[in-house]
Order: sequence, then structure tokens, then C-alpha cells
Amino acid sequence: MEIKTKKIGKHTLVNLNGRLDITHSDEVEAKLADDVQSGEGDIIINLELISYISSSGIRIFVGMVRELDKQGRKLKLCCITPPVKKVFDVVELLDLFEVFETEQEATASLSK
Repeated sequence: MEIKTKKIGKHTLVNLNGRLDITHSDEVEAKLADDVQSGEGDIIINLELISYISSSGIRIFVGMVRELDKQGRKLKLCCITPPVKKVFDVVELLDLFEVFETEQEATASLSK
């Protein structure tokens, strides 16, 4: 699993690459927890290069939404591939997130 983060003003863009399953969920959760706890602004997660997501991956995002909401921040997802979208649809949690087709749309939605 490859995790790259980039600051966009006070916001954070996270690009994930690989399979987000039980094997990598602890690593991803630890890295994203740092961004949630120490950052400010919203967090965008680009899922374009995620080939698979398991329930442990979705659990990470649900936890992030809850924690960011307490801080008055948002989690935004973009570039969700069809196989990953299918998993979100099955668990009926996609409405929990702000979802954008492209990274550009997601970054344009950020408040300055």
C-alpha cells in the first residue's frame, strides 16, 4: 500500500495506491489518524488507484468521518473506481461522504 499526502492550504489530499484490506488497514489507519489529529481543514482521499476495499478499509473512513465531524471538518472522497463503489453501495454508506468524480472537483469544493 502506497500512501502519499499533499497539503492544499490548510487541507490535506491523500492518494492511496493498492488494496485497502485487513493486511494494510492498520498502516493506513495510523497514517490517516495523524492527519485527522494534527491537521486542520478537510481531508480528500483519492481512491483512483485502489483496486479493492474491504470492510476494514470502509471502517477507517467511517471512523474518520465521525472524528472530523467533531472537529467541524469534512472527509471527501474522489475518483472512486467501479469495484470500490460497488462495495460502498453494498454496505449503503456512500451517503455518509462527500463524493466527487474528479480530484479537481474535490479540491474546488474546499473552503479557503
